[in-house]
Amino acid sequence: MRRPSGVLLFLFLCGLASGASQLTAQMTPVPPLGDDTGPELFGLAGVIQPLNNLTDNTGAYGTVIPPDVMMGGEATYWASRSVGIGVMGLYSPATLEGTGGGFGRGIGTLGEMEYLAGTVNLTFRLRSSGSAGALEPYFTVGGGLRQLKFYGAEVPKLSATDPMATAAVGVRVHLMSSLWFRGELRDMASYYISAQTDASKLQNDVGITIGFGVRYR
Repeated sequence: MRRPSGVLLFLFLCGLASGASQLTAQMTPVPPLGDDTGPELFGLAGVIQPLNNLTDNTGAYGTVIPPDVMMGGEATYWASRSVGIGVMGLYSPATLEGTGGGFGRGIGTLGEMEYLAGTVNLTFRLRSSGSAGALEPYFTVGGGLRQLKFYGAEVPKLSATDPMATAAVGVRVHLMSSLWFRGELRDMASYYISAQTDASKLQNDVGITIGFGVRYR
């Protein structure tokens, strides 16, 4: 399984922030203090990259979720100039593959799998004055649930619902009126418990998303 370099993920966000700063050169100034609170809605799309095998080789083969598309949305309420609380839902029509079939090769696709995640997030944004106020770097932390629903023959049982912690960094860009663009790099961490061995295994699923949203004032 090929895994993207952490350097490439870092360069993605750096490039996104650099390009976004050029877009904001002629934007309107940041709203006055107290005029930028209220609800915000975003639709998101991107890719998900699990960094760990779902299960390791226990004598026959292990399992892994390959990279796939991901989509979802988030509703955030900005309680102040700097802090917001949001609810996010993410979905991926993933697949499950066998790994460790001998000579470093996998054993192919085992079946279709749905990846679902729901979290409550606390987000902190950085605001500035002037034209740069249309550019909002932010970071967020939160927690919720991750559900894996496997549609193939489950021997042993593979579907599971587990608690999940999440952290993300990103940037929001004010395009026009109430319309915003955002790019984000998110880590979603959970423990998957194997029904075969009862052993828990840390999962880190990295999501890269972009999206458009509306902010109401």
